[in-house]
Amino acid sequence: MISNNSNFGYDKYHRKKPIKEFDLNQTMYSLVTSESKDDLVLKATGFMGNDMSYNDLIISADKLAQAFHNIGIKDGDSVAILTISMPIVQQSLLSLSKIGATMSWIDLRSKPKDVLRYINSGNCKTIIVFEDMLPLIESIIDETDVKKVVVSSPKDYLSPIIKVLAMLKDKKDGKKIVLPNDPRFVRFNDFIKNVDTNNLITPVSFEKDRPSLIVQSSGSTGKPKQIVHTEYNFNSAVQKMAYTDLPFYKGNTMHISIPPFIIYGLGNSIYASMAFTMKAEMNPFVDENTVYNDLGKFDISLAAPLHYRYMYKQLIELNKSITELEKDNSLEAKKELKQKMKELKRVLTGIDRAKVFVSGGDKIGADELIEMQQTFNKVIVNGYGNNECLGATIVSPMYANKPGSIGVPMEGIEVKVVNPETEEILPQGEIGELYISSDNLFVEYLNNPDETNKIKVIDELEKQWVKSGDLCYIDKDGYIIPRGRNRRLIRKEAFKISPDTIEEVISSIPFVQDCVVVGVDDEKSLSVPMAFIVLKDETLSFDEVKDQIKEKCVEELPDYEVPTYFEQIDKIPYTPNDKQDFRTLENIGNEIVKNQKSKKLVKKNLLKNLIKKIQM
Repeated sequence: MISNNSNFGYDKYHRKKPIKEFDLNQTMYSLVTSESKDDLVLKATGFMGNDMSYNDLIISADKLAQAFHNIGIKDGDSVAILTISMPIVQQSLLSLSKIGATMSWIDLRSKPKDVLRYINSGNCKTIIVFEDMLPLIESIIDETDVKKVVVSSPKDYLSPIIKVLAMLKDKKDGKKIVLPNDPRFVRFNDFIKNVDTNNLITPVSFEKDRPSLIVQSSGSTGKPKQIVHTEYNFNSAVQKMAYTDLPFYKGNTMHISIPPFIIYGLGNSIYASMAFTMKAEMNPFVDENTVYNDLGKFDISLAAPLHYRYMYKQLIELNKSITELEKDNSLEAKKELKQKMKELKRVLTGIDRAKVFVSGGDKIGADELIEMQQTFNKVIVNGYGNNECLGATIVSPMYANKPGSIGVPMEGIEVKVVNPETEEILPQGEIGELYISSDNLFVEYLNNPDETNKIKVIDELEKQWVKSGDLCYIDKDGYIIPRGRNRRLIRKEAFKISPDTIEEVISSIPFVQDCVVVGVDDEKSLSVPMAFIVLKDETLSFDEVKDQIKEKCVEELPDYEVPTYFEQIDKIPYTPNDKQDFRTLENIGNEIVKNQKSKKLVKKNLLKNLIKKIQM
């Protein structure tokens, strides 16, 4: 039976001595200022070509804390934050910690009604907002008790020359963001401009149970909830990171592509970089090109699988282009080949700079991971965590990476695999729900005790566990092998089907790029599997290959696991947290089944129309 970590000797995968020993019983402000006090000249932030030292960061955080204090923000109050990755994130984290206020992080892509709900449920009187979100805040502010809106812009942190160029570009593009004629709205620089740095407030003392963070759950399988954490949880999380074999060394640079409203981006990335006195290189506008150009240039890159897929795709296409150009002896082809080779050298040089790639937020399949690692010539470390445990809990050892697994529990983390119906601990190799125990479990779902008690349980030894909602098994070496979401289990008649098993079979077909399987309603049974498939070659006819896909499933899967429906899709939809959006796919699938029966819609145009309809 598997009930604790000692069964596998997980210590062999961890450092015997951590990179840093932190005092967990201190505020985040106190921890960062004490760890950096002898190294204030080191860079704390890199942002769009401009750097900020730890000395400058702490001075600016002190000014922001004083400005908050001047408008009445105090210990126990909440401040809503809606922003992209930029230095205001670090400044807000430290300043609110200094005065004992709670950060209420809100997903930038939330609908106005949800933003309103999050602000009011957190009783937020102040908002820090990215300037592009101003129209949304203006539309709802009169339905809140908000007294001050601090507007931040990337231009606040640019060098003078780049700032001028950015302003000229905005003028050319007709982009001019004007604050409303409302005293509640103020620019960030104006908000802190008149602060007296000779008369700063005293930092609050540490309180272990004081809430410091409210963050949304991912919403990949249900309605997002607001998760409450403490500063102790933050500190405990970074201490666990210090025991991994990842290079969290003072002075190293951590490239961050994960947005801060995702706890992995805030706690395991931005706060961790400050705790270890590293430089946080922030990438505020993540797309295929920025990832391709920037992801591999720094000591540690922390990103979602989606970002590594971007880079992998770009490199494969670049290689194909070079191969074709080498066959062409024309002058034009030779010139283009020269440019492509120059681009390839630049990208590979950048990748070579990185010590390790760390992936979190979603899975990378075994075959896909092997292909990427071979292409990049770089280890990609799979990480796993959830918002309720403040991010990372399980990570692949850098030098003992096992494709197909999510790794092993970090130091101080206990896991068990449980029958989700009986809560019986399952033996090695059997699939069940992953339970996690740690000293940094969340406090509660805000104003939602019923949902809190559903996921947070206490065993007979008074130990607290969180139900992850994820299915997995533990192999003979103690590695944890994912098998999908518990709530994604497809109940077909008397059978329980794990979508992961089907996805692995279909994804192994060479012409398949990606695959997600969900359960859809069917009149013959409770639920049946539907496979959404992305093809590598867009010129392939899905009708031609669908039979091959089905034959592969029939060969390798039990009859009851063979999908009832196979559907082509241009790309898999993702949640704002860069997780596959199963709920949207389920909705699409049910609409497809319904419309197939009624024959009222033309199937060819159905998917695009449904995605637009459901995601509005």
